[in-house]
Amino acid sequence: MNRKRNTLFITIIGFTAVAIILVIGTLWIGDLAKRDTEKAVNSVSLLYLDELAGRREQVVSSALEGNIKNMQTAVGLLTKDDLSDIKHLQAYQARMKKLYTLDKFAFVDTSGVIYTSVGTTNDIDTYNIDPASLSKPCITLKDTEGEQKKVI
Repeated sequence: MNRKRNTLFITIIGFTAVAIILVIGTLWIGDLAKRDTEKAVNSVSLLYLDELAGRREQVVSSALEGNIKNMQTAVGLLTKDDLSDIKHLQAYQARMKKLYTLDKFAFVDTSGVIYTSVGTTNDIDTYNIDPASLSKPCITLKDTEGEQKKVI
C-alpha cells in the first residue's frame, strides 16, 4: 500500500511537472510569436510608409516641375507692350495670376525689389533667395519659421 501511494505520488508529481512545463512553454512560445509578429508588422509598416513617401515625393516633384514649365510659358507670353510701363506690367501679372490660379506672380530685380500686380515690396529677405545670383528656376520656402510656409 505504501508502494502504491509512492507510485501514485510520483505519478502526480510527474504529471504536474509536465503540465507546468507545458504551460510555461506555451506562454514562452506565445510571447516569442507575439514579438516576432510585432517585428513583422513594424517592418511591413516601414516599407509601406517608405513607398508612400516616395510616391508623395514624385507627386510633389511633378507638380513643382509643372509649375516651373507654367512660369516659363508665362514669361514667354511677355510682350514689349507689357514691359512698356509699370501699369502694363501689373496688368500682365494680374492676367498670369488668373490664368495659372496663383497667389502671387512677381518679378524681382537685382537689387531685391519685388514687382507684383498690386505694387512693389522690399521683403526679399523673407524669400530665402539672392536675386543677384538667380540664373535658372529655383524652388525655395517663404516663412520657414512661421506657421504659413509657402513654396516659392
